Amino acid sequence: MMGNDLDGSLSRRPTSEHDSDPSTLLPETYPSSTGEIDLSVVMPIFNEEHSLASVLEEAVVALSDAPFRYEIVLVDDASTDGSPKILEQWQRRCPEIIRVLRHESNRGIAAACQTLYDAAQGAHVFLNASDGQWKTAECLRLMELRDRYDLIVGIRRQKQYTLWRTLLSRAFNALSWICFAVHTYDAGSIKLFKAEILRIPLISRGVFREAERIIRASRRGYRIGAIPVDHFPRAAGKATGARLSLVIQAVMDLARCWWRIVICRDT
Repeated sequence: MMGNDLDGSLSRRPTSEHDSDPSTLLPETYPSSTGEIDLSVVMPIFNEEHSLASVLEEAVVALSDAPFRYEIVLVDDASTDGSPKILEQWQRRCPEIIRVLRHESNRGIAAACQTLYDAAQGAHVFLNASDGQWKTAECLRLMELRDRYDLIVGIRRQKQYTLWRTLLSRAFNALSWICFAVHTYDAGSIKLFKAEILRIPLISRGVFREAERIIRASRRGYRIGAIPVDHFPRAAGKATGARLSLVIQAVMDLARCWWRIVICRDT
């Protein structure tokens, strides 16, 4: 989901990211079990065993002093590595704040995000990745702006992308402005949503869904904001967002959205 330092310290740092004992990494107190949830932190997961433990550790510690009620919702998109075991360990150690959902078969990033959005109970929803490229601590900065904006995009100061993926990202952000007169800023980055925005009907079937959501929210009058955030290299694993099949699907989705939103006036 960086430049913010975490308040507090851990009693022990894990010697291995995927065999650490979560019981040594937990805050001493949890948010109250009564009252409405203010923030849902959501993360899709697929084969992230090498980064997942440290990502969850950072999230739990960063949120431990948050001045609002929160939950962490995770979906395992049918991982084939050690990710399910790590998720089970963390859910067992943090049952008050962590919920784990599972797909029986791999459904892709767009479907995983939709599962998370449907399950989130918070008045606001923070979307982060599980590969360690963003810090969950960034949500504290974004939540400070929730009275000014309904949707806040974290603009990466420096994208840790290959040249090909950088060009794709810039192209789609530019096309969103050209086709819809809406700045999507950095649609593939972390975001904080007012929960009702996640109920806006979408037609995109792939990774363009996040851009479509920003476009439709803007055209419905929601306040869109953006702030710079840090973006870190992947510690392990391989990014799949620039696969040719996903790019083709995104182009098709953009064209369909242009027809429905601009020509048919369906916002």
